[in-house]
Formats: sequence, structure tokens, C-alpha cells
Amino acid sequence: MLTKANIELAEATFGVKLPASYVKVLEERNGGYLKTDAVPVNFANDWAEDHIHLDELYGIGPDEGIMETEYLRNEWGITKGDIIIIGGDGHAFVALDYEGTTTDPKVIHIDTDSSKVNVICDSFDALLRIMYVAEDPDDDEMPHRIDWKKKLKNVATIVILLAVCGAIIYKGYMYISDWL
Repeated sequence: MLTKANIELAEATFGVKLPASYVKVLEERNGGYLKTDAVPVNFANDWAEDHIHLDELYGIGPDEGIMETEYLRNEWGITKGDIIIIGGDGHAFVALDYEGTTTDPKVIHIDTDSSKVNVICDSFDALLRIMYVAEDPDDDEMPHRIDWKKKLKNVATIVILLAVCGAIIYKGYMYISDWL
């Protein structure tokens, strides 16, 4: 659960103001997996030709989530300063870049394997607007989201069709047995 105290702790620790839209997203659920999993980009990366993978956001806790930024920077050899890491898996991270500002960070992608840093967009609001669900059925390593509502609707339709067919067969049997 996101608390005002944790937001204040993070802002005091980093000496910045977190984007209101980031805080609003975390108010719904303080970190975790997203409904979307991709962000379109115009730079080469190891994930895909046209997007990066971003399926979760780090939350805010006293010793977890974005508060682990310094640990992650040290662990993965990230030299870029003035950042808050908000997602990633070690080989690549998405971060808020506060270089030159304390209130309006850009969103960047950090590739720890190549040490490349690329701007994704000018704000967290812009990031939210461009995120989408990537579909790649050939990729066995990427966990695919299952649309359970659609699956259940399909199962319900099949059950109804089977019931109708059963009723027709039963009525036909009853009709024929009357003649015998």
C-alpha cells in the first residue's frame, strides 16, 4: 500500500518531486505488473526492433521499489546519475531522468549490457499514453497474458451450443420414438 510517508521519504531521499501521474498509478497498486507490457521506441535494443519490454513498475517502500535505485546502479554498473529506476530486469531498466530538473523528469531506457542510455519520452504522462500490449506468440520466453474473459465467453458459447444440439437430438429421438 502506498503511503504519503513513503512518497515523502522517496522525494526527500532523491531531492525531487515525483510525477503526479506516477504517484497516481501507484495509488491504485503500489508497484507490480501492468496491463500493458511494451513501449514503442526508435532505438535498437535486445528485446525487439520497435519496442522495449516494460510489464511492471516499481513501487515505493522504505527499502524496496524505487528506493533500491542506488543498489541497482551499483549492482549493474549504471553510471548515469540523477535517475530513479522505475522498472526493469537487470539487463535493461526504465528510469526517471532528473538531469537538470527536480520536477519534470524525462523517461529513459538504460541498457546495462551496452551501457547505452536512450530517451523514451519527455514525461511519465507521455509514457502512459504510448504503452501497449505486445503480441508475440512465437516467443516462448515471454509470459503471455491470457484474456480469461474471452476464454470463458468462448467456453460458455460452446456449452450453450452443446446444450442446444443435445436438445435437438433429444427432441428428434422423442419424435422418432413416437412413430415406432
